[in-house]
Amino acid sequence: MTIATSSFRVPEFAKLKTRSCYLGLIVAALLAAGCAQQPGRTASTATSAASPWALPTSTMRWNEYACDVIARNQAGQFPASRALAYVNLAINNAIVAARQQNRQPDGAAAGAAAATLIYLFPKDEQAIAARLDGEIAAMGTDGNQAEFSAGVQIGRAAAASVIAAAKADRSDLAWSGTLPTGADSWSSRAQPARPPLGPRLGEMRPFFLTNGSEFRAPPPPAYDSPAFRTTVAEVRAISDRRTNEQMRIAQYWETLSGSYNAGLWNEIVRSAISSHGLSEAESARVLALVHMTAVDATIACHDSKYTYWVPRPTQVDPGIRLAIAVPNHPSYPSNHACISGAVGLVLDAQFPDESGRYFAMGKQAGESRIYGGIHYRIDLDEGYVIARKVSARTLQVGVPADRPFDPLGK
Repeated sequence: MTIATSSFRVPEFAKLKTRSCYLGLIVAALLAAGCAQQPGRTASTATSAASPWALPTSTMRWNEYACDVIARNQAGQFPASRALAYVNLAINNAIVAARQQNRQPDGAAAGAAAATLIYLFPKDEQAIAARLDGEIAAMGTDGNQAEFSAGVQIGRAAAASVIAAAKADRSDLAWSGTLPTGADSWSSRAQPARPPLGPRLGEMRPFFLTNGSEFRAPPPPAYDSPAFRTTVAEVRAISDRRTNEQMRIAQYWETLSGSYNAGLWNEIVRSAISSHGLSEAESARVLALVHMTAVDATIACHDSKYTYWVPRPTQVDPGIRLAIAVPNHPSYPSNHACISGAVGLVLDAQFPDESGRYFAMGKQAGESRIYGGIHYRIDLDEGYVIARKVSARTLQVGVPADRPFDPLGK
């Protein structure tokens, strides 16, 4: 049996993650080829604002710093995703408020990012505040510093509203339930066994969805059915004949350190923004759109996970060899398929000149989990269905350019 791997090969993404020089070459090539004009980009700003490797705006630099803070704190997969969603929502809303008050956006973005990061990572308050103070002090004395400081105050006010929403989002609900029993139900493979991760994330308030159960996946095939045995057999076949490329793809998308999967996508988004020369306001809108979508996809995925409690492949067939670690939550559907799939579709809508590049990345992220031995094909298929539904809702609702955005979920 021959198992096909994705047409997107590991070096293209791995170098994006680890080699800034290679990233520069990619972006330079895109600029040289000429990218389709996007909202927020004009012919005059495209040349002056974009560089082959970075876009030096407050939004971009504070996103880079937010990823550093997440990495230092070893926040974890979902806390990293939630943090980048609220940071970018605060930045977006601050820039909208600054525009309404005829203020420059960079101070507002910095003030909003700093205030939100301090709320999320209070142990780092001194370092975060020092970074912001350094930016204020570095401004010239010919009015720039006063203008920047005024923007910071606008940003702090915008962040206060976002922080209030974050405090009431139900992301920290305690779980006191009991694990289902039987071979057809998930159980922890950790040593020693640990409580499941995120069993109540499906109850968190979403940004764009009505609630976490809105896009619940259908029931999976019965544990003792031929359909389920077939999906287990595929994982075993890949495990028995795993290629070097499949192993590297699995490792690339594992993202168990640094700024996690959310940080990887943040870097990919920043690269796209830079290569297309988007304005500060448009950059903030795209980043907020992407990271809030990722949170909603997680909520929808976890609602399904803890509805069905499907066991991981190695629980069904201990002979499956793993290439990566098994997450401590049920298998169906796949978080990577739900989240990276939804993010990829939203990004493709923002950058249509990229010809579906980002959903192809999202699909490779999903495939990586079969290559690693930790998911079934049914997990991916239903994960992509959720991804399409979540991204469609995101794009339908959108993030307005003329007013602050407030979470819509209940």
